[in-house]
Amino acid sequence: MIRLIAIPSMLLAELASGNVAAQVSATPETFTGTHRNESINGRPETATITDGKFFIQLTEEQYRAGGYRPAYETLSTRIVRRLPVRKDTKE
Repeated sequence: MIRLIAIPSMLLAELASGNVAAQVSATPETFTGTHRNESINGRPETATITDGKFFIQLTEEQYRAGGYRPAYETLSTRIVRRLPVRKDTKE
């Protein structure tokens, strides 16, 4: 999770400095899928890809269009359920 925040932060810092020379792109040759995430609250399903150092989240359509391996259907699904917060009723 920290990497997902750190990468955009580093990119913003580079953009602000004006020293941006290369564009980062995820190619099917270097990135592979690790898992997919269940859609929540009407958001699209996503898949996470990695090159061993960086993790990138893509929508299902982007993953399929990019030709990443393994096939989207074979990725394991990560399901996250959040429990509602209970108020402490002690007085």
